[in-house]
Amino acid sequence: MKYLNVTKKLAVIAVVSLIFMACKKPTVSTPMGDAGQTLVKILGGSDPATITQKAIDFVAIPTQFLAVEIRRDIPNEAELNKTMVVTVKDDTAAVTVANPAYLQLPAAWYTIQTDGVKTGGQGGTFTFTFLPGEFAKTIYITIPNATLLNPSSLYGLGFTVTSADAGGVLSTQKSAVVQIGAKNAYDGVYECTFTNYHPSLNAGYTGDVTEVHFVTSGASTCKLFWPDAGTYACPAILGGGFSYFGAQEPAYTVNPATQAVTVQNAYVGATTFYTMNASFNSHYDAPTKTFYVKWGYSYVVPGVFDAGCREWTQTLKYTGPR
Repeated sequence: MKYLNVTKKLAVIAVVSLIFMACKKPTVSTPMGDAGQTLVKILGGSDPATITQKAIDFVAIPTQFLAVEIRRDIPNEAELNKTMVVTVKDDTAAVTVANPAYLQLPAAWYTIQTDGVKTGGQGGTFTFTFLPGEFAKTIYITIPNATLLNPSSLYGLGFTVTSADAGGVLSTQKSAVVQIGAKNAYDGVYECTFTNYHPSLNAGYTGDVTEVHFVTSGASTCKLFWPDAGTYACPAILGGGFSYFGAQEPAYTVNPATQAVTVQNAYVGATTFYTMNASFNSHYDAPTKTFYVKWGYSYVVPGVFDAGCREWTQTLKYTGPR
């Protein structure tokens, strides 16, 4: 019975508490109102500049992409109804700071689409007028012919908000660098399943699996980059473990008409040159995005396996963009 009495008392307390809570008004956030500030920024920007990557197809037809979007974040309707002038610098210095290896994209290789007014050419200034009700402005870039770009290089365009009138405050998200690189249809990350032969370091013709990158070097050619080695090189099993030969940069070329694949040493100053194994159908399978190749060098008879050659058999399956 004592348990029952305690339960009844607890029930009464709970009902009283619920009535009290129901009478209490909830707390509501107060709008910023006139105390707020209009922040002007580049969407996704930072200080120092954030880097966004734009990989474009290595083709001679126009390619357009959004470079940056300039925003004004307004606290209330009154601020939105103001006219505001914002300036954005074509920031070549930001490009160099982001990566000294970036090349400035030559002005003759691209055009700009925006409702801002550009003055001063490359390194100049964009002036944007936000009319009442407008909160975003954009800069689009069109590259008419990407084959003018060096596929082995990366280019940069920089943008930094430098001023805003009508009470606008510059956000820390004010700067961005757009990294531009050309790529062909074979560019990407691949799973490389391979075996290789060396007369003394791998006479058993053994192999393994590793990740490699195909980096565009021509309209239908990619050089093989091995991330584990940090360089352009072909993975091999030599002396029982992963290794590679220096002064060799294998470049894979696809014949678009037949899908046949040839591999050659693209190293500058190379003295070693490759031959495709004549008994193997080295080719690219487009539906599965897979390379099947067999190649080597130091054959007694070109392309015919013998005890003194160096040879690779590879299956390279695409896993995603790099």
